Amino acid sequence: MELEKKVVLIGGSHGMGLGTAKIASAAGAEVILVGRSKEQLLSVKETLGPKTRAVVGDLTLPDTYPTWLEEIGKFDHLFISASPGGETSFKSEYPTIESSYLYGKFWHTFKFLQQATQYINPGGSITLMSGGYAVRPHPDYTLVTVAFAATEGLARALAVSLAPIRVNAIRPTWIDKEGDHTATTKSLTGFMGTNRDVGHAVIFLMTNPYMTGQVIDVDGGTGIL
Repeated sequence: MELEKKVVLIGGSHGMGLGTAKIASAAGAEVILVGRSKEQLLSVKETLGPKTRAVVGDLTLPDTYPTWLEEIGKFDHLFISASPGGETSFKSEYPTIESSYLYGKFWHTFKFLQQATQYINPGGSITLMSGGYAVRPHPDYTLVTVAFAATEGLARALAVSLAPIRVNAIRPTWIDKEGDHTATTKSLTGFMGTNRDVGHAVIFLMTNPYMTGQVIDVDGGTGIL
């Protein structure tokens, strides 16, 4: 698979963003890593090769969006894996709504996209990241569930509003963020997914020109158990 395009990864220096960066880089993409830690970005950049750039940017600081969007310039594909905010239950006390996962994950994604879409080239795409709690809520993560569900709704709404820019979401579940296909009886595959498995799904959504308005499960079949 070849991906001779400019790919922007918000949260690309770690976790599922990094897993996606490795696959995109191997496919020939110009990869733009965006994150808060300059040191971590530069460290990852050195492992991905000369077509990789590092841009310091914080999704929770909307006033800074214009600065780093100008540094990035026009691009083809965007994946937002950054998920700032606290994970709290319904009974938790929230100091402010701004400290919640709903605000950090959903609202900042929404605000960023309002400014970022003008930089997307024709034929480009946006991929957002949800999670299994969107369809299987956990009692300790109320606003995580709400944020994931809102993110999926946003992907569908923007697929209509921004067409022909394609907008999709992935819903990873049971991912071992540090391991390599760790054995488990909780998935039909017999092992947990990895960051690279998620990355393959993201690249599929970027490269398939007929995919938009979709939420793709990356769950090892756990959703049908």
